[in-house]
Amino acid sequence: MHEGPETGSWTMLDEHVHVRQSKAYWMNSVVLLDSEHTIVVDPGALPSEIEEIAKLARQAEPERVSLLFTHGHWDHVLGRPWWPKAKTIAHDACAAEMMARADYIRGEAESLAAQHGERWPKPFEPFVIDQAISGQKFLKLDPWRLVLRDAFGHCDSQLSIHLPELQLLIAADMLSDIEIPILNRPPAVYRRTLETLLTLAEGGAFEALIPGHGSIAIGRDQVLQRVRTDLDYLAALERGVAEARASSRALEATRERLSAMEYTGKHSTGYPTVNVHMRNIDTTWKSGQAAD
Repeated sequence: MHEGPETGSWTMLDEHVHVRQSKAYWMNSVVLLDSEHTIVVDPGALPSEIEEIAKLARQAEPERVSLLFTHGHWDHVLGRPWWPKAKTIAHDACAAEMMARADYIRGEAESLAAQHGERWPKPFEPFVIDQAISGQKFLKLDPWRLVLRDAFGHCDSQLSIHLPELQLLIAADMLSDIEIPILNRPPAVYRRTLETLLTLAEGGAFEALIPGHGSIAIGRDQVLQRVRTDLDYLAALERGVAEARASSRALEATRERLSAMEYTGKHSTGYPTVNVHMRNIDTTWKSGQAAD
């Protein structure tokens, strides 16, 4: 279990943008607070924490509430029961992912709550996505303007959320300061996602980003550093595996050789990423096999 820096950690980016970091996995939930329309992004990760988020949302006495889920992984989809009448927005692959992995999501959620002495009001159940999105979509949810983009490489149902007027990116499970890219596809897929975001960041489209896990990046320099750090990691991973395959090294020898790479979280005791790196090597190796 990875613990956050402190229990009940809230950050206000401005009077309308509130970020709550969970004590589990340093996971960030976002509340776009407004009396006309409040949007809650990835409410989690524990029942008591979601209740705090719901309490904040109620303070605005909003006319409407929408729930926006960045992707279908278990820790990001647990908050639906607190807003049963809210409109749900997510990638068009999200509902199928939740349905296929419902037992896993339920088990992980129950295990997490038990570790913290909590219980869910009821077991997780997959839910309907009212507005399913893919590609690039501009949403006008007064007073909010959002640009949602496919963000593949970590999850096939992942979206990034860009608020142009606030120069803010809600980055889903990307661009963290505590974890490396976690691959579910070949590195080139993740790299293309980041290259799009790098172009936007270099042009000043966003100067703050909220990752799914870890600390918020504030200012253009921090934002660009996050994107470039992850691109550098993916490039080194691809290069290392390609060189190993060209030298006819086996997978185990490649894993041993690339274990020497430096990367975010390698030496962390609070949020270690060594096992993730090993799985990334395996994923990259298999993608090379498929190309042969």
